[in-house]
Amino acid sequence: MNRSIASIENGKKGGRPKYAPDNKASIPDINIVILTPKQYGSLIEKYGYELLSRALNVLEAWLKTSPEAAKYRGKNNYAHFRSDGWVINSAKKN
Repeated sequence: MNRSIASIENGKKGGRPKYAPDNKASIPDINIVILTPKQYGSLIEKYGYELLSRALNVLEAWLKTSPEAAKYRGKNNYAHFRSDGWVINSAKKN
């Protein structure tokens, strides 16, 4: 396997790759959270539209306001939607 191709696909030094706007799901009222259309569909199936909508708003607000969130901006945010993660738990509380 060519290492240069693998590093391009995986992002710099094997991190999460940055996604082009054409590979990004169009989610109403969500501008910063990045998910692929396939990921967005699987999250709707897993959590339902209402809970996922609240979770997206929680994550969007955190990405906008938190200085610690700077490293997650511009990258795919699918990993934040674990069933035992803080984003889903926060959405369930609200």
